[in-house]
Amino acid sequence: MARLARALYENGLDSGEVLRECYRVAFPSEFMVMTQAAPLPLGLPVDFTNQPWQLAIPLAQGGPGAKPDSMEETERQILAVDPDLLALALLLDSDARHGDLVLCYSLNEIGSGGTTVVGIEDPDDKAVPCGESLLTVLQEYHADIHRLLEPRSSQPSNRGFGSIDADNVAEARSWVTRIEKLQHGLAGRAGGK
Repeated sequence: MARLARALYENGLDSGEVLRECYRVAFPSEFMVMTQAAPLPLGLPVDFTNQPWQLAIPLAQGGPGAKPDSMEETERQILAVDPDLLALALLLDSDARHGDLVLCYSLNEIGSGGTTVVGIEDPDDKAVPCGESLLTVLQEYHADIHRLLEPRSSQPSNRGFGSIDADNVAEARSWVTRIEKLQHGLAGRAGGK
């Protein structure tokens, strides 16, 4: 798929057009906003998949990577179980809302203009609805991490190795702020059309 994407970029297509050719669907605006914001992982504690993220990197920025990372096996397993699902990200904090889930788009859903995200805990499990969009689910997940860290930082037992300090809480809040900025940028983009 990376070779196809590179060839399409060489023929002058932009990221949205490359993704449409590779997957035969137009990707949601939220996905395109995220790919244009900054290199993944956007400073977030999330393990993003190779596809489709790598395919959205234009040649001027290095293009799609030739070798996949550790998420490749998870991507293959989900694709083998349900070819309609496109894995997007693994949420690493098992204590937070949506934690331990691999978030996915349904290609049929995004092909018809939807943005609903589903989650899978294990590739053999059935996908469960998570939220109306990827940014919404990411915001809920990171807000929950922040909500969990804040009270822990003031507990008397919060000492020594692995303790949570004000910097950890501030960092968690910054994740939420980053996502909210992307959401506002997306809303501004939609309002400007």
